Amino acid sequence: MTTTLTQGLSTSPIQRPTTGKAVVRWIEELLVHGEGDYFSKPFRLETWQKSIVYRLYEYDPATRRRLVRRLLLVMPKGNGKTELCAALALAEFAGPTGLDKNCKPVPRKSPNIPLAAASWDQADRIYSAARAMVEEGPLNQFINCFDTEMLFADGSPGSLYRVAAVGGTNDGTLPTAAFFDEIHELKGNKERVHLVITNSLAKRTENPGLEVCLTTPDDADPLSLLGRLVEYGQRIERGEIVDPTFLFIHYGARGEYDLDDPQQLRDAIRQATPASWLDIETIAARYEVDRIAEHEFRRYHLAQFVRGGGHWLPEGVWSGLQATDDPIQDGDEIVAGLDGSYSGDSTALWGCRVRDGRLFKLGIWERPPQYPGWVVPRDEVDTTIHKMFEQYKVLELACDPPGWHEEITRWMQEFGEEVVTYFYTNQPRRMAEACDRFYQEAMRGENISHDGAPELERHLYNVVLKDTNSGVIITKERRDSPRKIDAAVAAVVAFATAQFHLHPVEEEETAANFILL
Repeated sequence: MTTTLTQGLSTSPIQRPTTGKAVVRWIEELLVHGEGDYFSKPFRLETWQKSIVYRLYEYDPATRRRLVRRLLLVMPKGNGKTELCAALALAEFAGPTGLDKNCKPVPRKSPNIPLAAASWDQADRIYSAARAMVEEGPLNQFINCFDTEMLFADGSPGSLYRVAAVGGTNDGTLPTAAFFDEIHELKGNKERVHLVITNSLAKRTENPGLEVCLTTPDDADPLSLLGRLVEYGQRIERGEIVDPTFLFIHYGARGEYDLDDPQQLRDAIRQATPASWLDIETIAARYEVDRIAEHEFRRYHLAQFVRGGGHWLPEGVWSGLQATDDPIQDGDEIVAGLDGSYSGDSTALWGCRVRDGRLFKLGIWERPPQYPGWVVPRDEVDTTIHKMFEQYKVLELACDPPGWHEEITRWMQEFGEEVVTYFYTNQPRRMAEACDRFYQEAMRGENISHDGAPELERHLYNVVLKDTNSGVIITKERRDSPRKIDAAVAAVVAFATAQFHLHPVEEEETAANFILL
């Protein structure tokens, strides 16, 4: 079984001033298509491509600085992402991507544009696309193209050149923009090319440097460069982080599709494919006739992040359970689930109203990126729990105890041993029962709802399934994975505990089994 991790297109209508229209006009007047069916013909951007350019060049009129400093563009094969980025690289080199004191588009001063990839061949793909656009079009009299570098014909300062991770990267350059092709291949030591170049982007003080990363998906290993960027972009989409400098655009099939169903296969392709020139039937034949592996087809042609282990809730199920009516009120009867960690993962405290299964966030504490020495602020957790008991009628606080025995013992003394209890999530039978109840009610869309907390949605998205002799339980994809699931575990514990209080007679036998475990 494979799991698809997809997010929708992140573009939205223009909300801020942009020089994107000037950049589009420059591209269409001065650039031509490179290798392919449209070779040497004028470059014409489709509507979806223009939307990307408009968003990319939004700026703050007060500071005259562009807002977006990093773009992550994820797309299926064949949609022209390399050629689009070659056009953007040329615009950064010679086009109107800067602003004068009157906010009029002007070329950047002394542009320095590296085109980077994992290998020389990959770096040459984007460089060759840019070179053909120049040599076959009106710019050929203004720009001199060499094997690995472009320079201005009149001797003005500036360079556009290719870089490969295998060739090493020297510090000391002053790039104004950098383009990275197929960043899923920048792993291990090859990631250094990205680190060195992006560090150098910060040296240009007149206007922030621009980082453009483009790729088809892989499994988005959270330890990889692509995995870290994707997770950051998804957290922005869910509203957990506000960062207008990072633009995440992902064209891909969203939802659950059975690729062995001809209609669903074509629907998935149609949803994932923005380019008008691609033929749906030709792409479908890659799966139906050529029989390429399903996980490869999902990656390359549906732009889905695919990983093994089994994804739990089908896409759209959880978001469909968000409710805004009848919000949680002070004095409501609730239970709470605590999944605690000392440092490496996170600690989550989730509430569930007993009468209707409404889940809501009480608190979550996660290690911020790039803070390896971070530990959970235990005083904050303790304060939050005391406030919870003051604000609501807490029937039970069910705690997964590892690392929190001292605090749990103290809470038992304060609030009562019948109120503060242990819920051992490493007991397969009890956890399997809890996961099954949560899943069944979520799939039915009954007796369960939530407050829309983005952290819980992300953690539910991160879980994978593990078969045990007692049933299926949710778990991390691997022990050292930074994809956190603590909020999901806390919510499952809270929901199962609420169901016990709602139906105490019905659950009596199950409770006895829990005790035996």
